[in-house]
Amino acid sequence: MKHKIRRLFGEERGNIMVLFAGTLIVIIGFIGLSLDVGLLLLQRNDLQTLSQVIRQDRFTFQDTIRNADDPGSASFTLIDSTLKENGFDGTLKVYFYEEDPLPNYRSYRIRTVLSDDCPFYFARVFGLTTTTLSVSLDGGETIGDKGNDVVWHPKKSPSEYNGCYTSLPGGGYNLSHSDIPSDLKT
Repeated sequence: MKHKIRRLFGEERGNIMVLFAGTLIVIIGFIGLSLDVGLLLLQRNDLQTLSQVIRQDRFTFQDTIRNADDPGSASFTLIDSTLKENGFDGTLKVYFYEEDPLPNYRSYRIRTVLSDDCPFYFARVFGLTTTTLSVSLDGGETIGDKGNDVVWHPKKSPSEYNGCYTSLPGGGYNLSHSDIPSDLKT
């Protein structure tokens, strides 16, 4: 058995330093990529934590949204102020959709999408500089039971405030009435 191994590696003339240097480069590469992936996961966790804070604030201030003349704008303003208080500087999209109301029934749905750029450090060697991370959160509320309840409705029609509210870099938002995900309408 020893003779077979010697015969197999007997002609090997490599230097141990060259083998060590090659192995070291591979190990450093794995460590660097692991750090980049770890930082991506940490930033995604931060976005998920912010989405939970938004969920709690939306629940706490649901009467503000429910009784607003423009519930879509009120939702965006509430969520945007919560994010600014927590140091978020990425992109916020709030999709707001309310069904056509009945005198005794009202239902709306909100989808919040947080997006932020995460830089790479080691992966820059391969030409990757940043990647965009996104986290979404769905919610909504139904008021009334289509029975004898009397439910308050805003003066505006839902078609005036349904849509996608996208944050602008200087503050404020851009409203697109046509950008509503189809699964939010069902």
